[in-house]
Amino acid sequence: MKKNKLVSWLFFLALFLIFLLPPTDPDLGWHLRCGQEIWQKHSLCSQNQFTVLLANYHWPNHYWLYQAVIFPVFQVFGLWGLTIFNAFLMSSAFLFFYWAIKNYLLEKIFAIAVIIFLGWGVFSFGIRSQEISFFFFSLILYLATSLRQKPVIAVFCPFIFLLWANMHGGSVILGLILLSFIFLSFIASSLNQPKKIVFLIIIYLLSALTTLANPFGPAIYQEAWRHFAGVDLSKLIAEWVPPTPFLWWLIIASTVGLVFILLSEGKLKNISSVFFILPFTFLALKARRNIPFYFLIWAYLLLTLSTMENILNSWSRKKSLQTDLPVLTIMFLLAFTLLFRLPFTIQASSSWQNYCREGQVVYPCQAIEFLKKQPASRRGNIFNRYEWGGFLIWQLPKFKIFVDGRMPAWSHPSGKSPYTIYLETLQTQPGWQETLDDYNINWILISPGTFLDLLLRPDSARFGWQEVYRDKISVVYKRKILSE
Repeated sequence: MKKNKLVSWLFFLALFLIFLLPPTDPDLGWHLRCGQEIWQKHSLCSQNQFTVLLANYHWPNHYWLYQAVIFPVFQVFGLWGLTIFNAFLMSSAFLFFYWAIKNYLLEKIFAIAVIIFLGWGVFSFGIRSQEISFFFFSLILYLATSLRQKPVIAVFCPFIFLLWANMHGGSVILGLILLSFIFLSFIASSLNQPKKIVFLIIIYLLSALTTLANPFGPAIYQEAWRHFAGVDLSKLIAEWVPPTPFLWWLIIASTVGLVFILLSEGKLKNISSVFFILPFTFLALKARRNIPFYFLIWAYLLLTLSTMENILNSWSRKKSLQTDLPVLTIMFLLAFTLLFRLPFTIQASSSWQNYCREGQVVYPCQAIEFLKKQPASRRGNIFNRYEWGGFLIWQLPKFKIFVDGRMPAWSHPSGKSPYTIYLETLQTQPGWQETLDDYNINWILISPGTFLDLLLRPDSARFGWQEVYRDKISVVYKRKILSE
């Protein structure tokens, strides 16, 4: 037992080190800028003041509490503060999953390793609002396990959903789906306990109602629906793209296998579990961002089945598997982290220049310094690369940009996604010059080699532009009228 506790501590130390990731989410910049608005201007950052495209657009900023938390963390502790915050958040999320399953040390370690590996596309950016939802999702799963022994623990659910709706309200529906099936499962097994059923129904209703206790009320669900069904983001944004064919078939096979085991047991409660896994299968097949939630649920259901319990008990008799394999797994994770992940984190979180160059998105920090030096009379609106939008909102507060990561699902009068308008302009499709003129664009900050750069570079003066800065990462064009 003492050895198992030591192994568990070592495993979560390894997890903490794995998730010591620099904050490289492209949306981090506008989240920090909104956090600044919340603290310094007492504004919920729900009116678009950052871009010329859809200027003054009102949107439900359902991240406001998340932004209010990470801004002071960054102000006081810098990039390292956000790096360590991410490590605490994610290791805590997996700790709740670990506690939700009794015994099976090796199997839990293996399951967590698989979830991290398959969900790395979501986790690898460091601290982001999607991880806040993953934390609350795992916490609800842990509370579900404790309900059988202590039903009163359900009273924490409304408070959790209150926080969730104000930190990442767009994903709170995942939690309500999870809670629905958890409570239905308990109600199905407690038909002879009407008081318990009434209690659970009240808790569920309170949990759902507390999600409306946010500054925007039901608008957070309208915003979530726009992302889910309003604009086809699967053709625009990487994390909304369906999984790779390998992952797609792995998810299908995992669901089919789990459903087969559930139905073969012939238990009533397993029927609800079948319906439990199906919506998360659909969501994972629809968008990569939902894959970690699917595999968390899948692993939980698999490891709590009585059929698997018999199989795992036979494994438990093989003491070498239950003691040596976890230790070897942890040693591998620690070695990989110390040799590869941690040096990168130290490099990126300790130097601003390294942070700009080494993240998953390379930022044009030298070009930004060039623009900062421009006199106030020459500042204006920037047509920017989409992936840099959030960073520019943060680093160039005296300029207005064209587009950023908040906007793909926003409603434009043309009926097009703002991302589509950006892409058509960048690709110099018919009307690109009119778009730059209509939005009074004074500067262009894009990557070298893009369609717009290839068109302007040979003879930018013919189109009314002048190249004023270029490096390997970015190129800056200035409207000629600004230099006259």
